[in-house]
Amino acid sequence: IYTQYELCCMLDNVYRNDIERGFSMKCVEMNKIFGLLAATALGILLTSTPVLSAEFSADMVFQPKGEDSMIVKVYVKGNKMRQEATEEGERQIVIIRADKKISWMIDPEEKKYIEMPYEEEGNLFEEWTQEKQKNAKFIADDQAAGLASKKYEVTEDGQKVTVWISTKYSFPIKVEDPEAIVEYKNIKDGPVDDALFELPAGYEKIV
Repeated sequence: IYTQYELCCMLDNVYRNDIERGFSMKCVEMNKIFGLLAATALGILLTSTPVLSAEFSADMVFQPKGEDSMIVKVYVKGNKMRQEATEEGERQIVIIRADKKISWMIDPEEKKYIEMPYEEEGNLFEEWTQEKQKNAKFIADDQAAGLASKKYEVTEDGQKVTVWISTKYSFPIKVEDPEAIVEYKNIKDGPVDDALFELPAGYEKIV
């Protein structure tokens, strides 16, 4: 789990050339938000066995402390993920294809997209493993997003982070650190259309 500062630095390196590549500043900022969500993210566990069979949609609520919340629609099918958000009337989409080791950041208004490598070793999708559970402090049986969960506290680089592990889905459905809270709500089990995880036809690739 990264601190928000570390994530911002990492994402700045990824997106610093996006404007020159044809994306607006607003789109760049939206993509940074998506990256923060993915990285903070309740660790969607795309690489873990229990989630490979998962198929659902949900609302991911990102609540920076002291600021307005943001709702991102999330679709998951095995190791594929799609995030959609609207900010100031502009819709942005991120599709993560761990199976192909790529991610697409899509601007529907401009009909453009950026293709980026999906780097599993970058820990953008933190797996909740038995080893992590052994090193975590169990707090209590609890509820998150209306689901029975186990609440744990972990410490990363001196920073305490609280995670809620759903007993139904076997992945974190809520994470709280000193900067923000991220939580899945309105989780609906599949099926999810395969087309949601493909690039729209006719969109220009920005290189």
